[in-house]
Amino acid sequence: MLGLKSKLRIGLDIGTHSIKLVAIEKVGPRFRLAKWKVHELYTGGRSFDPEGPKKSVAVPALMKLMNELGIVPKKIKHLASSVGGQQVAVKEISSIVQTEAEMASSILLEARKHIPLDGSDTVVDYQILGDDVTDSDKVRVLLIATTRKLYEGHQDYLREIDLKPGIVDIDSLALLNSYMIGSQLPDNGVVIFLNVGAKKTGLSVFGRRDTFFTRDLGTGGYNFTKELMDNYGLSYEEAEKVKREQGMEPDLPKIASGDSSVLAISEKTSMEKLGDEINRSLRYYVKESGQSVFTHIVLTGGGVLLPGLDTYLNNKFNLPIELFNPFNQLESRTPIQADNPYQMATAIGLAMRGDL
Repeated sequence: MLGLKSKLRIGLDIGTHSIKLVAIEKVGPRFRLAKWKVHELYTGGRSFDPEGPKKSVAVPALMKLMNELGIVPKKIKHLASSVGGQQVAVKEISSIVQTEAEMASSILLEARKHIPLDGSDTVVDYQILGDDVTDSDKVRVLLIATTRKLYEGHQDYLREIDLKPGIVDIDSLALLNSYMIGSQLPDNGVVIFLNVGAKKTGLSVFGRRDTFFTRDLGTGGYNFTKELMDNYGLSYEEAEKVKREQGMEPDLPKIASGDSSVLAISEKTSMEKLGDEINRSLRYYVKESGQSVFTHIVLTGGGVLLPGLDTYLNNKFNLPIELFNPFNQLESRTPIQADNPYQMATAIGLAMRGDL
């Protein structure tokens, strides 16, 4: 059993479609993989819940995952997990250099200036990204806010199986953390990160000199599955299989829809909707930041294996596509065999999170 009294670090990504866990250890400047596993939440005929897994589904799955890896929850000393979604707000600002105590005392005031807080009970935090390249007396600060309900609900999931919550990060920063351990940002321009999940796609834009921006887009893997279900009369499990193996234009007969004598306006596909959402977000970023040089797109997340997605994005935005395999950042005593390594980026980034 993994007692974890050593310096092993645990990264836990509780997603809407699956739970991912990674245990790593730091060996000098490198990280070594100890254990990892993915637990699918929707198997055996159970359909995906677009609202996210109920506690009655997620908690037993988390307990089973721990048991299968031989991990004793009470003995975990270094745990990092994350939250995301529409109830998480992020904004980069520039701030004068302050002590940690001064920054902590002023952070709520700064958040109220820059983040639209809706009056609900809110948890606010910050992370210093580095020096402001345009002003040597200032630093780049990332303000992060979420509702207390979301934050405490996430912690309740963990406490249900005797896990001490530890660090709670946000999905987009965990992904960037895993990427930047072994990759460099360009000196000029910014990189687009797309984390394609089941319920949503996390878009982040980041550069060495330019403003950090992140936004959750409403199109994810389930939208593609639902499109196949509707167009071809497939069950959830059948559509998932077709999506993985054939993509969005399978060799199957479509269901006849409506009165063929009426000329209907063709509805956009899920792929096109995602492309439009990305385009609108990038236009907003250019308007707000003044930066319009996008160097390439980094794709990761459980949905990136959708056949044709990388080609579509390359054609639409005329940018190189990089499929980011986070396991490449880790050493391992044995070969890492994973059908979809891209879905592990957030969990690995969490496990790498600082000197816990």
